[in-house]
Amino acid sequence: MIAEHEKYMRRCLELAASAKENGKIAVGSIIVKDRKVIAAGMEGAEDLPDILSHAEVIAIINAIKYTGSEDLSNCTLYSTVEPCFMCSYLIRKTKVKKVVFGAQSINTGGISSAFPFLRSDNISCWPPAPQIIEGILREDCEKMLQK
Repeated sequence: MIAEHEKYMRRCLELAASAKENGKIAVGSIIVKDRKVIAAGMEGAEDLPDILSHAEVIAIINAIKYTGSEDLSNCTLYSTVEPCFMCSYLIRKTKVKKVVFGAQSINTGGISSAFPFLRSDNISCWPPAPQIIEGILREDCEKMLQK
């Protein structure tokens, strides 16, 4: 299973490299359903303000367009970086089943920060927390973020 996660994370790293080439933060994200990549996103979408154009947000928007549904409960989200608070909310709202990421985001991450939205069971209207797998190609993801 690790090899499969690494394969998908390499695709995220390609997207992160493209974002970096375009002068954006080097983050890439994909959404996989039934072992097929159904959506992708990289930081800095043209049609959204920078503050909203996180790779995970773009990937989720594209997955919703692809599936025709806001229910992504049969999907896995991959990202080079731990999803932030905003992205974590969207992941929970769309019921993403599993989140796989490379590098941590200690201060604003939805898992490792003081506000672990992705793991919280304290919000009664949210579905169960997704399965979290962290540290896939961590060193490569961390290097990508360096300027």
